[in-house]
Amino acid sequence: MSNSIKITDIKKTKKGFNALFSNDKFLFSVDDIVLYKNNIQIGSCFSQQELDCVSKQSQSGKAVDKCYTLLSYRMHSKKELYDKLCKNFDSETSNYAVNKMQELGLIDDLQFAQMKAEYLLNVKKYSVSAIKMKLMSLGIDKYTIDSVLLNFKLDNQIDDIVKLLQTKYSKKLSQPQKVIASLIRKGFRYGEIKSAMNILEIDLQEY
Repeated sequence: MSNSIKITDIKKTKKGFNALFSNDKFLFSVDDIVLYKNNIQIGSCFSQQELDCVSKQSQSGKAVDKCYTLLSYRMHSKKELYDKLCKNFDSETSNYAVNKMQELGLIDDLQFAQMKAEYLLNVKKYSVSAIKMKLMSLGIDKYTIDSVLLNFKLDNQIDDIVKLLQTKYSKKLSQPQKVIASLIRKGFRYGEIKSAMNILEIDLQEY
């Protein structure tokens, strides 16, 4: 095999991978599973095509490990997880890892959207439109978003606006125009903002 590539050295990295070398030239690193699965030893010879296959196996394994790490911190949507993987892996490898997580039941866009919407509504006090925009930015499809929001009483958010005026905006009510503008940017409807301010007897100063 005149075109074969010989493994001349294997060194353990600080992260626990096995760095492969050929004539003092670093090729790539693999985990122990890929190393033993392909019977890679010092002196082993591979064609470039075979090495490319081994490298792909290694990248796929690393992408899956990265998914486990990311998901150990918090839930992710499918698109969110894919986008993060694409910072370090190619599209095909990222897709493989994300689909693997889906097969294992570790990502579920419906469940993710339900929890995210509940958090945005009850903790962050987002408006309906702001929740929709946030979920859409995370790759949740319109059908799933609409299905999730049906579970919440979102037709009228005047009470939520009142609470925001009494807490987050309590020190800014001397400038109601700026408060209204801020709430509108958050996605709240002007009519509901006005009603909330009327409840608290805030002078709108002909805004």
